[in-house]
Amino acid sequence: MPEVDPAMPVAERFPSLHAYNLAYPHAPLPENRRAREQMRGFDAAGLGLEDDLLSSGALLTVEFLPGGAPGTGDLDRIGTVVATRWGQGPVYVLAESVSLRSAWKASVEQWPTTLSAALSVMAGLRRYTSTLPS
Repeated sequence: MPEVDPAMPVAERFPSLHAYNLAYPHAPLPENRRAREQMRGFDAAGLGLEDDLLSSGALLTVEFLPGGAPGTGDLDRIGTVVATRWGQGPVYVLAESVSLRSAWKASVEQWPTTLSAALSVMAGLRRYTSTLPS
């Protein structure tokens, strides 16, 4: 197992999809397996990204929420990027308020194979803030 760099930011972690969805109702992760499988995500060509931060060795997939990464003809959305154990908990929040198209493009261009590499990819994205009154 590789050593964890103490300077590397650790993603916010939720123990389950339900706990994540309570905290992020604006960018939910479908709890229904079929709905999750229909969303476009990144999994390093089906191999999964290794959890090298918490030394679990689990294999993860990157999810673009809400609704998955936009396809070529789809409109871009601002959302949240998470990593999960193939749609199961725990859920790691990698980026918030980012262009999901930019997050997808950065993922396929930089091809992270570990959780720390995915965090680094997402750290380079521009974060958007709402100008609407709350």
